[in-house]
Amino acid sequence: MSGVFDGLFWQYAMLFVLAATPWIELLFVIPLGIAMGLGPVSVALDVFAGNTLPVFLIVFGYDRWRASRSPEPATEDLRRGGRRRTRALHIFNTYGLPGLAMAGPLLTGIHLATVIALLFNPDRRKLLFWMTMSLLLWTVALTVVSYGGLEAVRHWLVRP
Repeated sequence: MSGVFDGLFWQYAMLFVLAATPWIELLFVIPLGIAMGLGPVSVALDVFAGNTLPVFLIVFGYDRWRASRSPEPATEDLRRGGRRRTRALHIFNTYGLPGLAMAGPLLTGIHLATVIALLFNPDRRKLLFWMTMSLLLWTVALTVVSYGGLEAVRHWLVRP
């Protein structure tokens, strides 16, 4: 008996939701999707969309959220944060917005990196550009490495 959630649609929907979930993101989801036997290009497109959508929602929803908060300076919240926030602050101070965007998926997660970048009030178009470019580069790299690694393992395990 087949379950209600069987089929490719639900597998891709699961990958999309996992990619949109903070701290799970593409570092885990791309290898998972490829290991499930789904097409690497389809996985890459699905995960890229799932990771990019929340970034846009965070950027466009930040002003409304900030207006509802107290007038305390945002950088004070950042300095009281944990290890991830401290690391992201150091990266932003050293390498700027491009550095934070490129390191974000690996060090803090792209969603937290976006929030941290917003605390410095950057131009929204530049922020979205760098976060999207970072996700694109990480998606392509992880897809190639995951697919190539899985094919190498298959080749070594299944010798003719």
